[in-house]
Amino acid sequence: MTSPERVAFHFDPLCPWAWVTSRWATRLEELGELQVTWRLFSLGVANLPEGEPVPDEPVGTGAAALTLLAQARRVGGNSAVARLYYTLGTAAHVRTEKLADPSVLERAWAEAGLGLHHSARESAAGDPTLWQDVMSDHRSAVAACEAFGVPTLILDGGRGPGIFGPVITEVPDDEESRALLQDVLRMVRRSYLFELKRDREGHPPGTGVRAGRRQHQLSPRSVLS
Repeated sequence: MTSPERVAFHFDPLCPWAWVTSRWATRLEELGELQVTWRLFSLGVANLPEGEPVPDEPVGTGAAALTLLAQARRVGGNSAVARLYYTLGTAAHVRTEKLADPSVLERAWAEAGLGLHHSARESAAGDPTLWQDVMSDHRSAVAACEAFGVPTLILDGGRGPGIFGPVITEVPDDEESRALLQDVLRMVRRSYLFELKRDREGHPPGTGVRAGRRQHQLSPRSVLS
């Protein structure tokens, strides 16, 4: 049996497209095809006007959720980030709740099984070093592949080639998920391949339509273990 492909998956919890792709990656983890390290990326920073310096303080409407994810990593490592991303994504893209709402963040923290670290959640908002953690992840994606958005996947555990995407409108069945992974890996490792793109034939969650036919069927085993 071959070893799972190790990838760094950079995301901003605000992005519905990254959320759909994360459900695909999570399913591939369950199938033993991927080993995912969940890494952060700030769309607020990425969307600053060109040439504007990045301020030291948090930027964008997703900043509170990003700093909370950074705090989750400190208290529980990669699995805690995965669990919290799952509950934040469910709140934002299934229940269409606002991640800027402190009560939504509090509930997501508890639903991720991090309730024992209640004081850590409360301290996240006032700890400037957590934003430094967010920016460290963000800058590593930019350095690796000039990342400009999410989802961004970087191969070889974050040390290999990277790509924006795949952007998908739904999570396919297991056989097709495996096939898509192999297609993505082959393309990312071809350094001469620049871009493939077409009009999106669907909509992300949070716009009143489904994220994919498997969204509510996906077991959270790999993100809740």
